[in-house]
Amino acid sequence: MALGWTPISNKDNLIADMFRIALALEDPWKLTHIEYDDKDEAWHLFLDFERGSLFACPSCGASCKAYDAEKKDWRHLDFWNWKTYIHARVPRTDCTNCKKVTLVPVKWSRPMSHFTLQFDAWAMRLMAEMPVNAAARELREHDTCMWRIFHHYVNQAMEQLDLTAVKRIAVDETSSRRGHRYITLFVDVDTKIVLFATEGKSKDTLAKFKQHMISKGAEALQIQEICSDMSPAFI
Repeated sequence: MALGWTPISNKDNLIADMFRIALALEDPWKLTHIEYDDKDEAWHLFLDFERGSLFACPSCGASCKAYDAEKKDWRHLDFWNWKTYIHARVPRTDCTNCKKVTLVPVKWSRPMSHFTLQFDAWAMRLMAEMPVNAAARELREHDTCMWRIFHHYVNQAMEQLDLTAVKRIAVDETSSRRGHRYITLFVDVDTKIVLFATEGKSKDTLAKFKQHMISKGAEALQIQEICSDMSPAFI
């Protein structure tokens, strides 16, 4: 136990019960104990699994016992305005079918992330309403962490975006910051969804959008209407 941390070990404690319900853990995961860091005003929730528990192989789905485990930490949603962290030993399976050792994914976080999915969701909601730097201050995290979350989900959404039905687009440039650094946006007029964004405001931006459409299985000829300003580059 770290210096200054207060353990909350009573299993009948109302606080422990609240955290168990909030985490909605599934077998074989259990909340083993809770500690409170007075100095940092943070909750630390410790999860573990019983010896002999079975996990699905991440590759083939076969039931396997834990080969070993790695200690992982995640920032979770705040409780009562106090930071909350989850700590767990994440098992690795040594699958007899796949013949390889693989880290088991956890349901509360995406791979290689130090944040839970619920924290990600709240961060994205804040960044939709305010600048990233402001969201970082609100969440008490570094803005580089917020940008990584932002880019992950934006890139994921862009990869899943279907452009094959787009018929009408709007094109306009905006200044990305003070000065003359511009970004050109392409928006689906019918759905109001941003289809593509790129630096600059020259005719090259349209060429880039055309290549983006082709890479998504769409064709430039399917665009029937374009709404833009009178920029010679766009015309």
